[in-house]
Amino acid sequence: MASIATLVILFVMLNSSNEQSGEVRSVPAQPQTFSPQSQPPVPQTRLDIPPPQAAPPPAAPSSVPTAAPSAAPVIDELGFVDSEARCTDDEQAVAIARTETAAVVICRDEQGDYVYQGVRLSDGASLRLDDVRTIPAGFEARNGATTYRLSATELVVIDGETLFSRDPVVEYREARP
Repeated sequence: MASIATLVILFVMLNSSNEQSGEVRSVPAQPQTFSPQSQPPVPQTRLDIPPPQAAPPPAAPSSVPTAAPSAAPVIDELGFVDSEARCTDDEQAVAIARTETAAVVICRDEQGDYVYQGVRLSDGASLRLDDVRTIPAGFEARNGATTYRLSATELVVIDGETLFSRDPVVEYREARP
């Protein structure tokens, strides 16, 4: 491209009306650059744009019925009131916990054995397990290959070797000796 520009300049110089000398001078090629001086003028176009108009007022908020936030389940010395996550009258609640998805109570019977009582809050499904032991962090209940670990900070459910869920505890109470 630069060589074409050089040839054009040379041609213009040779054919110009100002013929002071018959000699040919070489003109170095210029790199192809774009600057405001070398750009052809851009034609100005005037568009008739109507002046801005006021925006329409915002629509009134729709009143979509929403479910009222449910109150936290009521807790007493046996666990959750009106729930399957509750100890019987001859058991003592030693740990009461609630996550966003479950309510759990660990009960101790008269023989000193532990029972796990859990309820899934979404549908009320309940689970009572007698295979419960204490662990350093809290309690562990087993239901076949599924293990439920309850501590003051979380409820962990493990199915075989696979972590099924890990939910933070939002409320926790322990029995006082």
